Amino acid sequence: MASHQVRAAFLALFASAVLSLIDNFVGLVAEEAAVWQFQVVRAMIAIPLLLVIGRLAGQTLRPANLRNVALRSVCVSVGLLIYFAALGALSVAQAGAGLFSAPIWVLLLSALLFNVRITLVKLLAILTGFAGVLMLLQPDIAALSMLSLLPLAAGVFYGLGMLLTPFLCHDETPVALAIGIFVAMGAMSLIMLIYFSLVPTANPTFLTGGWVAPTSRFFFLTAFQALGAVIAVICIAEAYRIGTPSNVAVFEYSFLIFASIWGFMLWGVMTDALAIFGIAIILASGTFLAFRQ
Repeated sequence: MASHQVRAAFLALFASAVLSLIDNFVGLVAEEAAVWQFQVVRAMIAIPLLLVIGRLAGQTLRPANLRNVALRSVCVSVGLLIYFAALGALSVAQAGAGLFSAPIWVLLLSALLFNVRITLVKLLAILTGFAGVLMLLQPDIAALSMLSLLPLAAGVFYGLGMLLTPFLCHDETPVALAIGIFVAMGAMSLIMLIYFSLVPTANPTFLTGGWVAPTSRFFFLTAFQALGAVIAVICIAEAYRIGTPSNVAVFEYSFLIFASIWGFMLWGVMTDALAIFGIAIILASGTFLAFRQ
């Protein structure tokens, strides 16, 4: 059991490192097409890739329980799409602070839905980690509004999807779970893409744009995103499948740490002293939970 927890932690860290790298290029994708077109094309690239990986790895591609996998896929996909939608009206800091409330929801929902006992130590560790997230993101409190609650909904759905992984999808293979995510996100995005293509807005944005003729640059960036997302989604699915959800969720905070590192390495974006202190707190909470486990 202890080896499973360690493996889950490393898988979550690796997935966060990969996701934070590819997300640094979303801004370049936004220059080419809307998010819905990006998600549809990414799914069209990722799903065949996952089928090949599954065959080569000898993993079962058909879900053992289609209903449970569909439920998990919808929850995670809704959370991520709400996060993207929030970016259309809020700053990245505000949207990110809401999405990364997911570990708190994982802890609360595990108690409400599955009668998992919440220890005071675990609760304090997760709240401390979230405090580190706020120090790193530094959202503008004065700019908060009712709209700012939208990313919290993203955190609820994403956290619920991750929580369902060990409780309802423990017998599923990581590839089958990953395929479910891309199918769900692709299907939802296709609906939005058709809508905005048939009912175009006067000034289309990354969130309100319809179909445009794809460029070679768009295909390259989307293929890069698809490859990274396939690797990360498989790793995080396996992490939640074999590990304790509330513990794995804390290690997902490392996404923000890696994002800061990649931002500096790729674009020269500096991190201030408060953000560095927040990173230290995130690392401390994750390390404490790992040794506690």
